[in-house]
Amino acid sequence: MPADAAPDPGAAAPSPKSNGAIVLAVAVVLVAGGVIFWALSSGRVGPQAPAGDVAADSTGPAADAGAAAPRAADSSAERRAWDASVAGSAKQPAPPPAPIAAPAPVDARLSSALEDVVSRAMPAVVLVESSSGTGSGFFVRRDTVLTNVHVVKTDTSVTLRRMDGSTVPARVDSRSPAYDIAVLKVSTPSVNQAVIPLGSARTLRPGQEVFTIGSALGLLQNSVTRGIVSGVRQSGTVTLVQTDAAANPGNSGGPLLDRTGTAIGITTLGYKDRQGLNFAVAIDHARDILDGRQVTPPAGSLTLENLRSPSAATQSESDRLQQDGGRALARALDALARGADELDPAWRRFRGSCYSSPIVGSFDREWFAVLAPRAMPSPVPAHCLDFFSSFKGEADRFSRTMRTALEEARRAGVLPGDVRDALQSRRLQFDGWDR
Repeated sequence: MPADAAPDPGAAAPSPKSNGAIVLAVAVVLVAGGVIFWALSSGRVGPQAPAGDVAADSTGPAADAGAAAPRAADSSAERRAWDASVAGSAKQPAPPPAPIAAPAPVDARLSSALEDVVSRAMPAVVLVESSSGTGSGFFVRRDTVLTNVHVVKTDTSVTLRRMDGSTVPARVDSRSPAYDIAVLKVSTPSVNQAVIPLGSARTLRPGQEVFTIGSALGLLQNSVTRGIVSGVRQSGTVTLVQTDAAANPGNSGGPLLDRTGTAIGITTLGYKDRQGLNFAVAIDHARDILDGRQVTPPAGSLTLENLRSPSAATQSESDRLQQDGGRALARALDALARGADELDPAWRRFRGSCYSSPIVGSFDREWFAVLAPRAMPSPVPAHCLDFFSSFKGEADRFSRTMRTALEEARRAGVLPGDVRDALQSRRLQFDGWDR
């Protein structure tokens, strides 16, 4: 309509009723929009993100702005459970790493260097000063010293000079000339006196490392020499340890020690002008004397006459079992060999009359094939089955007896090489004995 046109006097003006309807519609729209906005802002519509995840994201616009409006508290049980779980895990410290297992304890004496073993033993070794000269000795208890009879001779008291130069008197408590062992007692023992533990010569092996401590020439106190066990000998009823560790005059009465610092002998004798041929009386004799066991020594003094290797009486229990087992095995194999000799002709008859097929494998005695699976691939003829069944029964009994003998030898500690040699010498070797 043109701007200068006059209003139509005939046009109808809007009624008040239609205006009210419009206002009502606008109000409904505004209320609905408010409800939707409230639902979205409180998280009741759409997937809900965990509070912890929202808090952890610090890169959004709200973080840049540095301020955010506090949210309305979420009263859902699921949301409260999630928040509690997140809060609990945040407070839980990380579990500590599993502890590293400690290594098994090791005997310090076995793991120590030789010089450490020597340094522990030295304070227990003393110089023994008697009216006839000097020698060596060593403390085995705080108030007890071992030495040789030929060091103290007939004296009733001697003087002991320690490593630090201090001296202490000692009385000769007992003598055993047959073993060349003298026991000295100190009336005022030191509280901190070092002592040397006692071992045994029964377990010694040729080649085992040993060392001695003594006062060489009676002047060089605490001299150390090193060597090996050359052998264990007998002089009558006396056990001697032969060693190539140097033993000079003045070393007599000192300890012969193994690699752990345990006394295994008392240095006592040697051949003049023979290097590397020295002897120590076994510490076992001293142990018997100290423990008060009744010992009947041989008459006279200890000498190197009639030296020999130890008899069966001085061998270890395992050695005796092994030797007894070897002898028992020999007897059992001799009997089995005689039984095998009796079966040999029967087998030859069987082979000549019943079974000419080749035998698979090689055996000391061919009839061992009946004890080996698949050694006889061809069937036995029907007219020979009774004979073969009887022969196999004898072979099975032979096998059971053999296995029993070999098991007893194994338990006795008979060496596998000795068992093999015993079987081969009697033509009884067969791999099936181990099955």
